[in-house]
Amino acid sequence: MNADITVSGLAFKLIYSDKDGSLRREISRGASLPTEILIQHRDYTDTRTKVLSKSTTVRIDYHMVMTDGVVRPVSLQTVLRRPDDVLVTAGIITAIEAMLVNLLHGTSNTSGLDLEGEILSVREQ
Repeated sequence: MNADITVSGLAFKLIYSDKDGSLRREISRGASLPTEILIQHRDYTDTRTKVLSKSTTVRIDYHMVMTDGVVRPVSLQTVLRRPDDVLVTAGIITAIEAMLVNLLHGTSNTSGLDLEGEILSVREQ
């Protein structure tokens, strides 16, 4: 992956990268109000199946000034957990990702449910 990346028109600069993950930061709203992308990887043994697995977390932190004047992040993250098995292909992961995107943002044209507001804002289940 490139050191610096552009997402949704915002330029994220690499802050650090090591074997376990990376952090990129964008400061167009000011240094005290960054937007950050954190990517982390770890190996673990699934407690239920006892199978060696891999976990990847992608988190976006959008820092903003709250009503009390304190800067706090609003965060959204997704976690991919997969058994360490050659049958878990990039195609399977992409298909699962598409299901999540369609659940939150899809429209009737994409066979999605467009439930972002209901799930993330209204907190329906």
